[in-house]
Amino acid sequence: MIKRIYMFKVGDHGEVPGAEVFWMRDFNKWYRLYFYSFLLDTTEGYILINTGLPDDLSLRNKFLHEWAGSNRCNFSFNEDEKIENILNKINLTVGDISHIVITPFQDYTIGRLNLFKNAYIYFSQTGWYHDVVNPLPSPFLNRDIYFPKIIRNYLFEEAWNRIKLVENQKVIDDIYVKWIGCHHRSSMLIKLYYNNKKICISDSAFLMANYEQNIPIGIAENVYECIESYKYMQNECNIVIPAYDPENINRYMEYFPKI
Repeated sequence: MIKRIYMFKVGDHGEVPGAEVFWMRDFNKWYRLYFYSFLLDTTEGYILINTGLPDDLSLRNKFLHEWAGSNRCNFSFNEDEKIENILNKINLTVGDISHIVITPFQDYTIGRLNLFKNAYIYFSQTGWYHDVVNPLPSPFLNRDIYFPKIIRNYLFEEAWNRIKLVENQKVIDDIYVKWIGCHHRSSMLIKLYYNNKKICISDSAFLMANYEQNIPIGIAENVYECIESYKYMQNECNIVIPAYDPENINRYMEYFPKI
């Protein structure tokens, strides 16, 4: 059972071109995006959804500056947004985390994974093949950018026996995952049963407008999967949390305690 849910801002994407957020729209606009992690205090222990950004963002930001043609598009975080420091504020350490769910498999979700020495780590089974171990060159992004070598070494050497591949199933009581694709092959929707509500967290929507207006995200590997995910959430979810919306903290402050 989930006793409490925390939502933390763990980084900043800066501003991104509008067409990254809304499929084939807003080419001359810029939108701000944030990165979040979620901590679930449950009867099965502390469960973390995503770990935040890696210390070294040089490759990622070089790519972003060249791609967007501006340094407005830039990954960053401050000391207070490092997940280990956030946990310390609520009297926890990385060693207290028993399970970690990762979605999608990207540097901004796995960036501090190597700090967690005790946790079981859950990845999308589909995404594990396409985004992690597929021997073919990545068609979208250099693997060294979204899969930092320090994390690669940690997963394949130290954490190998704690990796669990999941798809469309219960992970732990009241915590379910559903593969949705849309953004990445490793993207899963997280559905949480909490206080008689079904809370869904999904990167198929960057901002609430994607979901509410049925507009696929711009960086989508399959826009039809985005639309299907919106239909699913409309039917299944009482609360929808877009993965990178800067309004999340204010919008859902009544549900999640402050630290």
